[in-house]
Amino acid sequence: MTSTEVNARAGAPTVVGRLPNGDAYWDYSRQPYYTDRVSYGPDERVREVRNLLDEENFRTLRSGMNPEEVLATLGPSYIRNSFANGTTAWTYRFQDVGIWKLLHVTFDPSGRLQRYEVEWDPNIYSKKGGGRR
Repeated sequence: MTSTEVNARAGAPTVVGRLPNGDAYWDYSRQPYYTDRVSYGPDERVREVRNLLDEENFRTLRSGMNPEEVLATLGPSYIRNSFANGTTAWTYRFQDVGIWKLLHVTFDPSGRLQRYEVEWDPNIYSKKGGGRR
């Protein structure tokens, strides 16, 4: 399938970028549910379609990455928060073996990836959250 056919079927992508090997990619964020990446070869034909929000992809995150590198790895976040101490956090929602989880990516005041962590979505699995979807 060509990029023109993908655009006709799926609509405009949320993010457009390039992989280190030069191939183009389009991210389709359907947050708070998932984010799919469509990768294209030099001939503008689809090479791969995959969900970016899985544990295997999270393991590619490295301390010190800048926001553009994190965006290229995970796609756009569901929620972005800024804190008084200068840190920021991006939150992604995803499903892992039928369980809704949240990935929190924290950047230090200089804008570099400090850490990431995963938790079960408390809005679904917490008595305090009401157990609602």
